[in-house]
Amino acid sequence: MPNIIHAADLHIGAKFEFLPPESAAQAIRLQLTALKALVEHAASSAADALLIAGDLFDTPEVRPQISSVVFSILSKCPCPIFLSPGNHDYYHAASPYATQPLPSNLHVFTSRTLTPVALADGSTVIWGAAFQDNKASIPLDVRLDPFKLNICLLHGELGGNSGYNAISESAVISSHFDYIALGHNHRFSGVFRIGETALSCPGCFSATASNETGVKGYLSGKIDKSIAALTLHPSGTAQFEDISLSISGLSDDTALAEALFPLLPTPTEHICLTVHLTGTRMYEPNLEALSRSLRKTFLHAQVFDESAAMQDPYRYKDEDGLRGTVTRDFMHRISENSHDEQTYAKLSLALEYALAALEGRDPE
Repeated sequence: MPNIIHAADLHIGAKFEFLPPESAAQAIRLQLTALKALVEHAASSAADALLIAGDLFDTPEVRPQISSVVFSILSKCPCPIFLSPGNHDYYHAASPYATQPLPSNLHVFTSRTLTPVALADGSTVIWGAAFQDNKASIPLDVRLDPFKLNICLLHGELGGNSGYNAISESAVISSHFDYIALGHNHRFSGVFRIGETALSCPGCFSATASNETGVKGYLSGKIDKSIAALTLHPSGTAQFEDISLSISGLSDDTALAEALFPLLPTPTEHICLTVHLTGTRMYEPNLEALSRSLRKTFLHAQVFDESAAMQDPYRYKDEDGLRGTVTRDFMHRISENSHDEQTYAKLSLALEYALAALEGRDPE
């Protein structure tokens, strides 16, 4: 039962231009640090093969300064590496896979159709193919030896008609592969079965857009004809996280900081954080000060105020009737407690809830 590592969509060479220059440079450094850690994991876990399901690089043509560093890191991997180029790093005449010296342990599939390479154990066969443009359609109908463990390594997506090597469920079932190692989709699919075939897409090893939130990583574990015991391991690349916080009822920046602190993700030094302030604001928060404070510990941080301004709480003070009576009562109580910020805020919020009930609406 071979021990396999399955990674995809490393996107090395991405420029992270949507980040400030200093944060972008750190995100790039984290990619290479994570690649080194991946190779170290291959050694410590005694992996039999490292599978890369496309988009090792972010672009089809790569500066030699980048590709040479990547190939040098991969050359230190103690097990064979198999790569099926994807829509970002597709195989062509100017590709680094065609123009640069490749490490001896790296096998790049270059054909548009699946071709096999046997592992040293003699019982496992890795099948792979390459995008040769930014679109591809790679059939799975190859003749397999049923007495071998057959693993298919492809950049592509399950279903759809996008042109990025869409694979139908019926094609998976009729292929009789034991495991299909996919790339392209940047969100982890889980490990699951269609018919007798196990398959998975680990999601991107390295996120390259702020909406690709959450921990990114790679799969590692044992694969057999009836077992795909694979676990997702964090890669350690830059991570993007979104937080939404309602500031309804918060009276100042101190209260805002106290409400936000328990929601902050860790480890902060790898995270680019976006905070969305929602609800109804009772005051004008100091967004720049909050952003500066967060950037002291996070790789990057930005704060957006998406809250609505609270209506004049005393808009019914001159009105006859119940709304006017309630408003004047609260005005008097709030005035008496103007020196106590906490009580002032509670009474102001209570007035908003009371008026919302009288107006037949939800509180802001």
